[in-house]
Amino acid sequence: MSFIKVSLLAVAAALIAAPASALTIENQDKAELKVGIDEGEKEHVETIAGGKTGDLSAKCKDGCGLTGPWGFSWMAKPGDKLVFNDGKLNGATVVEGTVTQ
Repeated sequence: MSFIKVSLLAVAAALIAAPASALTIENQDKAELKVGIDEGEKEHVETIAGGKTGDLSAKCKDGCGLTGPWGFSWMAKPGDKLVFNDGKLNGATVVEGTVTQ
């Protein structure tokens, strides 16, 4: 095989082997977490048990709005890895209508 064919095969194999980007929420709190998912035409609620990680990839394939007890909405996209801990999403808090990290 020529060098070009081998290179193209290597690139193709790498693309096929690359994992899909997952949208996950890790719930580090003891209590379960209810997350609202808004995909535009569809809305539903997912529950993530305390100490578990929920994979929302199938419910949010092209991006979606997430709402929850942290006091604001998050526009999520595939590949986001969110952490809910101590009542906060990714350490953010709401202060006078603005999100701070």
